[in-house]
Amino acid sequence: MRNFRKFFGGIFCLTVGILGMVSCDDNDSVPDPLNATVDVFVQDLKTDAAVKYGVVVYVNANYELKSAKVTGPGAGGKVYNLVATANKKQFVLIPAAADYATDLPTKGDYTFEVISTTDEKVTGKDVVGDEKLAPISIKTAVITNHLLKTTWDKIQTADAYVVNLYSDDKSERLFSSSVIASDKVEYEFGSTTQGWATGKSPVANTNYVVELVGVKYETGVTSDKENNIQFTTLDSKTIKWE
Repeated sequence: MRNFRKFFGGIFCLTVGILGMVSCDDNDSVPDPLNATVDVFVQDLKTDAAVKYGVVVYVNANYELKSAKVTGPGAGGKVYNLVATANKKQFVLIPAAADYATDLPTKGDYTFEVISTTDEKVTGKDVVGDEKLAPISIKTAVITNHLLKTTWDKIQTADAYVVNLYSDDKSERLFSSSVIASDKVEYEFGSTTQGWATGKSPVANTNYVVELVGVKYETGVTSDKENNIQFTTLDSKTIKWE
C-alpha cells in the first residue's frame, strides 16, 4: 500500500525535532513508545489576483492516533487541527482555498502535539522560514505512444520536483514520481513506470489531472530532506489519456 508521503519520496525511519527516532526493529516483549514524523511547510496557490500562501502539515506515527494539532509561533499562535487519513497512523492538514493568504505564514517554531488512541502523547516542533519559490508552471503535458511527458521551466532556487497524477476531480492520487533532480525540466511516465498506486493504471479516453510540484527544502538540512520541506509550488492541468 502506497504511503501518503510518497508525494515526497516516502516515509523514512527518522523524525523531526525532539520526537526522537521511530523504531524500525520488531520487539514483541517491550512495545515501542509513541513516535511521529512531522513536517510543516508553506504551499502556494495561484489566483487571478495574486499568489497566495497556506500551511501544509503532515504527521506519521508508529501507532494509530486520536488527534494531532500544531500551534503557530508566538503568544496566541494559530492552532491547526489535523484530520486522519484512511491510515489512522497518518494525520494531515491540507489548506482549503479560503485558508490561503497573500502574506507568507508567520515564520518560527510550529509546535506539535500528537496523541495516540491509547492517550500516549508526544510533542515536538518544526521551524518554518520565509524562503519561497517563484510559481511553477507546466509548459506542456502531452501523451505520445501511451507516455505522458510533462515539461516546465527551471526554477532557480528549487531543490527538486515531483510529478503526480490524480483522478479528474483530484479525489484520488493515482501516481507519484520519485524525486526529480533540480536540473531536470521534463518527466515522462506510462503504465509500466514505477510509482502507480496498487491496482491502478491509466485508462484510455479518461480525463486525469497531472500536477507538477517544485520543492524547496529547509535551509541547512543535509539529510532526510524529504521530511524537512520549507516550501512547495504547484501547477496542474487536465489531460485525456490516450
